[in-house]
Amino acid sequence: MLKVILKNLWARRSRNGWLLAELILVSIVSWIILDPVIVVTHDRNIPLGYDADRLCLVSLGALQPQAPGYDAQAEDSTVLMNSYLNLVRRAQDFPGVELATPLLGYCYPNSQGSSNNSMRAEGDTLDISTMWMFFLPHTRFFETYGFRPGKGMTPEELSDYDYTQNDIVLSENTAERFFGTKDMRNKRCWNVSQNDTTFMPVIGAVGAFKTYSEWRPVPVLFKPMLSVDVSNIPEEAQILVRIKEGVSMSRFLYEFRPWMVKELRAGNLFARSVQSYEKLIADGEYAGSTSIYRRNLAMAAFFLINLCLGVIGTFWLQTRTRREEVGVILSFGGTPRDIIRLLMGEGVVMTLVATLVGCLLYLQYALKEGLEKAQNWVDSTEVYWVTDFTQHFLIVSLIVFFIMLVVVLVGIYIPARRISRIPPTEALRDE
Repeated sequence: MLKVILKNLWARRSRNGWLLAELILVSIVSWIILDPVIVVTHDRNIPLGYDADRLCLVSLGALQPQAPGYDAQAEDSTVLMNSYLNLVRRAQDFPGVELATPLLGYCYPNSQGSSNNSMRAEGDTLDISTMWMFFLPHTRFFETYGFRPGKGMTPEELSDYDYTQNDIVLSENTAERFFGTKDMRNKRCWNVSQNDTTFMPVIGAVGAFKTYSEWRPVPVLFKPMLSVDVSNIPEEAQILVRIKEGVSMSRFLYEFRPWMVKELRAGNLFARSVQSYEKLIADGEYAGSTSIYRRNLAMAAFFLINLCLGVIGTFWLQTRTRREEVGVILSFGGTPRDIIRLLMGEGVVMTLVATLVGCLLYLQYALKEGLEKAQNWVDSTEVYWVTDFTQHFLIVSLIVFFIMLVVVLVGIYIPARRISRIPPTEALRDE
């Protein structure tokens, strides 16, 4: 069968040449469109590293001096901080809530802001860009987020540890990048700022996680906040809430919203809004690359639909020119199944050759400019197939080949099935 397929393709080389050129161009365009979609999809499907399904975030507001009920004495720093913590305790007591913790600043998993600095392992001279996140000790921060435990202390022990000024907590992937091991006992990091060297003892670690849902895991450092600038309350103050297992998030938010409007008030502070962490992540993705991602998905869908229609149209036009050929095969005992296998076999060979040539042509560009990279602007600590040039190129090429093959075979099968059922006398009528 393969010999017959190759002979047929060669015999019709003048007509098949244009179709082959079209498929080569299609394979190159497929690479351009599909590569960023595949990479972003891969990165989004890397596990977050913490349990976000049962998290929601309560944002706070404050009464203005001209507002009814405003209390000038409540603006005292001690009273303001106590009011904030009081709101956290009230949220903790709501039915269906498992844990609640204060969240200060704009640096936390999937936040809108970020903070990073270059750090070094003690005794090393290599600077590593590290994301910084901040937390209040003794507020059940780590277990509320649902971080996986790292080697050493549990998340509960990390939350309750009596930190000193320079103590830090790392993620396990960060510790491995700094020290080459996940065992951080007696380890320290250091950085130099304005000729002042600061050593930071590592207290423990949590499991690797993604700082943003579209990123791969990067080095992360948790810094305890031993003093709070209350001037940032309520602008940078929120309450992170974890609901109990088995509680519906939609049902919880439906019941929690009216309650928080009436009851979640202390001093001049009040709960302004609440949203699930999944929505927070979705909003962050939309503000980032989601529009580009959706555009590429739409382009890919549009492109594949037109490819399918184009291939169907091309082979449909060739149907009449092959009626006599099909009639001859049928008159010599060929079956409709043989006709379909022959025509679809030609499509497989053409698709294979076209994809191979197209991918090799794109490889010349990729070797110079590189393949699609991640959304990270901080280098990831992890290695995936998308980070290895050879694996990345081969896997995406296989995906391009598979998609093209499916579309081509669908485009061939419809006209092939039709002409294979033509009676030999009708097919040879004009011969």
